[in-house]
Amino acid sequence: MLSTTNSIQPTGYDFEITNLELSQLVGIRITVFSDQFPGKELMIRIVSCSGRRLMAENGQQNEIVENLVNNQEVVLQFPYRGQDISVKAKLRRTGGGRCSFELDEHATPLSHRRFYRVQIESPVNLAPFPLTGTHNRKLNELRWMATTASSLSAGGTLLSVPTLLPESIRLLINLQQDYFKFPTLVLARVRHTYQYDDIQCRAGVEFITREQADRMYSSYQISELPPVSISYSNTRREFMDRAIREWDTTMNIKSNTGVPDENQ
Repeated sequence: MLSTTNSIQPTGYDFEITNLELSQLVGIRITVFSDQFPGKELMIRIVSCSGRRLMAENGQQNEIVENLVNNQEVVLQFPYRGQDISVKAKLRRTGGGRCSFELDEHATPLSHRRFYRVQIESPVNLAPFPLTGTHNRKLNELRWMATTASSLSAGGTLLSVPTLLPESIRLLINLQQDYFKFPTLVLARVRHTYQYDDIQCRAGVEFITREQADRMYSSYQISELPPVSISYSNTRREFMDRAIREWDTTMNIKSNTGVPDENQ
């Protein structure tokens, strides 16, 4: 059964930096913009964090750090759970050639979601589907996995998975819900993946429409796919977006007026 909570609306507003798990930035390179180097994207690796403070690698490993002037305001940009985030920060030089960034209290998402998204809890079957050497392979020969979707839009879904998935992977997805008329199988690709807790990961996947598949893959690769998996067209995606938005509006009205959902 599909269960809903509050919808995730398109985000174009600031939010508190404390909502982010900054420890996820440790070990990765982030982009720094400084008036000291106008127009340049400076890449710096984060080695630790504490509260709103990020510590960067020392100057012996990165000459950019060595040249940055103390106490200047910079802008940091980094990917976080599939979304690019921008935040102002104060650069502080410390001993040993290192520097730290004291983050502002608020961060800004850099992009809006194109499709209306609802939070759900719905069963999903998925199978990796490499587009090489799989011609005429039967669906029951694929390695299927039962999992759960935690959000859904016409453009994709967020899945619970047991391990991190490479972004190059393609998936066949069967959405087991009756509210929205998706095809029985949808072709999808991984757009981002991250460790959610000690035992599971999350993967954000994008549904690939027929028109996208025509641009992305050769005619031979497309011939390897089950025909139903490329029946999801751009037109149908726009229709699904309207249907999900209207359904969620109706559900919110029922929730606010105390009218029971006939499907529950």
